[in-house]
Amino acid sequence: MPYLRFALRNLLHRRVRTGLTVLSIAVAVAVLFTLLAFNKGYRQALNRQLQQMGVHAMVLPIGCPYEAASLLMKGGKIDNHLPERTVATVDQIDGIQIAAPAFMSAISRPDEGRADVYFGIDERTFDLKNWWKILKVRLDAQTLQNDWEKLAADPANLMTRADFVRAMADPNAVILGFDAALIELSGVGDEIYIPELDRALKVVGVLAPTGQQDDGFFFVPLKTAQAMFAQPGQITTVQIRFSDPAKANAITEQLETIEGAEVVAMGELLGTMQNLLGSAQTLIFSIVFVVVAISALGVLNTVLMSVFERTREIGVMRATGAGQSHVFQLIWLETMLMVGIGGGVGLALAVVGARALEGVLKGAMARMELLAGVKGSVVALEPRLFVLCLLFVLVVGVVAGIYPALKASRARPIEALRAE
Repeated sequence: MPYLRFALRNLLHRRVRTGLTVLSIAVAVAVLFTLLAFNKGYRQALNRQLQQMGVHAMVLPIGCPYEAASLLMKGGKIDNHLPERTVATVDQIDGIQIAAPAFMSAISRPDEGRADVYFGIDERTFDLKNWWKILKVRLDAQTLQNDWEKLAADPANLMTRADFVRAMADPNAVILGFDAALIELSGVGDEIYIPELDRALKVVGVLAPTGQQDDGFFFVPLKTAQAMFAQPGQITTVQIRFSDPAKANAITEQLETIEGAEVVAMGELLGTMQNLLGSAQTLIFSIVFVVVAISALGVLNTVLMSVFERTREIGVMRATGAGQSHVFQLIWLETMLMVGIGGGVGLALAVVGARALEGVLKGAMARMELLAGVKGSVVALEPRLFVLCLLFVLVVGVVAGIYPALKASRARPIEALRAE
């Protein structure tokens, strides 16, 4: 306890210098923690996204397959198409459980700052996305927003496969994603007018929130989507589920023989996105390394200056019986107090400001096409990350404090007392 009180008194005696040093450590720890949490959360969210899609592979038109897959995941527009007969070819390959054709395109509405994405599907998509809950009860947007969980909990309110097939037999039918329903302020039984096409669609269902890109789509019958965008007999993708994912490589090799098509396995897409993310994070962590180095140098400078300014004080301590270990412990304790307080403040800042910094990081990653299809928070506030950051603080304290502490402990009493 005497050591602790003495160390605190010495730190408070130089408040400005100590405060700036603590602040630099806090900022470094906050940034480091947030980046680690973002990295962990992003990977978890992307894995969860791909697993929930229920899609093991996608057959796409020849071009840039990863760009096309990314566009499909987040609702972009693909200019190239495949003939619809591609589905029959895919179905003939052994190991294909579901091959669901889809046609996707969008109507841009710049005045409203959005684009309406129309996704043409058939019952095979319903089979593929077996976690979907489609509300078939008539309700307004306000009721949907407030009571959707209660409504979705009752199977009587949800479409069965037979209901889906029957409803989508109407060429003017549309199933709204949850977000699309709220934007359109429409529910089951309402009509949606598309002025660009001079066409009205009748809402036959509303998709309960999925937390994915599906929430913003307008799902229409496949033939309807092809007719709306003047692409009869064309599709933009075949979404595939394998009977046994362990045989993915063998099945993918057969899919790659289809003329005019390219294949993207979801595992490959995940790996590609993570590699891109890794490249971006290499740059980010390089910057963090500089910040950490500056913080360590700041601590070293503060403690070393404190040692120089207290040369006579240290000389008196040595002359009155303090051993080298006592002086070392005192200087070491001051260093660890500074980095400990800075680390604690930094972690508190990280927890409080994580969501704000997440928005900045997500914006940067989105511009690099690294957040396709990922919704919701991607910051994982895991206890393990707190431990890693505390270890970082200890390392900074050890590295920055060892030289000043050794220098102070080895000072000769007579020389120290002579110092001005």
